[in-house]
Amino acid sequence: MAIIKIPIDESLPAYVNESIVTLEELVRSDHFSAFEKLARLSKGEILVLKILLLQGGMATPTEISEAMNSTKGRVSAVLNALEKKGEVTREIDKDNRRNIIVTLTDSGREHVMNELQSGYRTMTHIFEELGEQDSGEFIRMLTRVFKLMNEAD
Repeated sequence: MAIIKIPIDESLPAYVNESIVTLEELVRSDHFSAFEKLARLSKGEILVLKILLLQGGMATPTEISEAMNSTKGRVSAVLNALEKKGEVTREIDKDNRRNIIVTLTDSGREHVMNELQSGYRTMTHIFEELGEQDSGEFIRMLTRVFKLMNEAD
């Protein structure tokens, strides 16, 4: 597989170009798969299961959509996938037939608990290895990077 070279903009400071190249290399590396695993905890199916877990095992699609800060269409697609896997069920609300109630199944509860425990073990290991000062600096820098990324949009 050919490696795509990022064009270097000579008008930028060298450290900017070097940082971009290094970041691209990290994203393509095997190390990035660990980051992707942790990122799964904050999106898609795992996030829906986590929301349901935190809501006592039941919520409406609208509540899930609001908690995810996502569209109802995206939530519907995720719920379809989870329902096919047997991790959630959907039923019409007996008190208000216009609402659908999404319920976490035992299988879904077991899956999300395993994923959360795995993610938390990984993060615990990372922060213990980094130590208090580096952990704080990492969180500070990551917060700043996310803020700058949002400003750039």
